[in-house]
Amino acid sequence: MNISKELLICLALTSPMIVAENFEVKLLTTDNKGQTMIFEPAFIKISKGDSITFIPSDPTHNAESFSTSSDKSTFNTPMGKTSTITFSEEGVVLYKCLPHFALGMVGVIQVGEKINKAKAIKDWQQVKAGVVMNQQRMDQYLAQIK
Repeated sequence: MNISKELLICLALTSPMIVAENFEVKLLTTDNKGQTMIFEPAFIKISKGDSITFIPSDPTHNAESFSTSSDKSTFNTPMGKTSTITFSEEGVVLYKCLPHFALGMVGVIQVGEKINKAKAIKDWQQVKAGVVMNQQRMDQYLAQIK
């Protein structure tokens, strides 16, 4: 079968394009509501292939996964540096700011389907005793997974 260049160009221009999106998550010492040590947004649902740019408000913040669907989904951003992570696997990712974990600086990323929600909840239960302030935040974020 011989396909003309014009037909190929027409198919390329009319086919639905899959474009990955980039989202921003701010790592804040204090948000505009007075909450301290918080990610904004703290729960985010994205699609497989999308990326998140983590933007720390000061040099003492980072974002580091502690529960993922696989080792390929783990990440750890440098302290105080804006960093972009692309998420290529579906599942639930729990993450924290390492220096402020005890203060409840935690977040949830849902990438596509919630294939590992039960594991994420179990992983949270194993580490939540290390959070002395704002422990309820993670439970609120986990409740948003659909």
